[in-house]
Amino acid sequence: MTGEPGTRRRPGWLLAHTVLIYLFFYLPILTIFFFAFDTKPIPGWPIDTLTVRWFGEGLQDPQLLEALWASFWIAIVSATLATVMGIPAAMALAWLPIPGKRLLMGVILGPIIVPPMVLGLGLLLLFRLAPDLLGAIGVVIAHTTLNVCFSTLILYSRLLGFRRSLLEAAMDLGATELRTFREVVLPLAFPAIGAAFLLAFTGSFGEFIVAWFVAGFARTLPIEIWTWLRYILSPKVNAIATLIMVVSITLSTLAQLWIIRQARATARG
Repeated sequence: MTGEPGTRRRPGWLLAHTVLIYLFFYLPILTIFFFAFDTKPIPGWPIDTLTVRWFGEGLQDPQLLEALWASFWIAIVSATLATVMGIPAAMALAWLPIPGKRLLMGVILGPIIVPPMVLGLGLLLLFRLAPDLLGAIGVVIAHTTLNVCFSTLILYSRLLGFRRSLLEAAMDLGATELRTFREVVLPLAFPAIGAAFLLAFTGSFGEFIVAWFVAGFARTLPIEIWTWLRYILSPKVNAIATLIMVVSITLSTLAQLWIIRQARATARG
């Protein structure tokens, strides 16, 4: 279907299909948001009156705050480790003539394909050799294992199109390999490094299945919420989840704008 020359009319069914897909994605999030302001202690439709009471109670609940802090620092540590480990792995895969590179890529990306329940059970059995690792440290190790796959893949796609002539020029001018890495590779790859870290942080913060197997007595926020849901759907959980969504969306938007700005500055430079 065409209209004026140079223009195309979009079919109405395509727009409706797109709207339905986004509603499917975001309607559960909006439901949590609305129930966070519901006055009823047991959330349910219809919502008669609104209140911010649950936000105050949620921020004063020691169990929720402890679990929130545990999830935050575990996500920071595991995302940092995954990103740091992914940089040399991506450099080797992108730049070195490694025999069987496709097979090696499959091995590195294996944890993405393996079901989380299988991976969690395998890590639990492995940690029986060192029971002291069960707990927060075990969750960090498990999440690093998961996230290093994503960070390697993101960094590999960036370094694959990297101009090697820049490295050769820097070393011809007398720069050491370490200085070349610090002053040439890192600045040019920094947008991908930032994206890898954000993805790893988000994946770790909300991960439940693998963490449940290896957490021991440690409580991350997803585990704490799941424990609460076994007994009652507390509106305090909805309030905390709403705050996390607002903060996450805000930080993600700011980070993406910063990464785009850095990429444009690097391209101009």
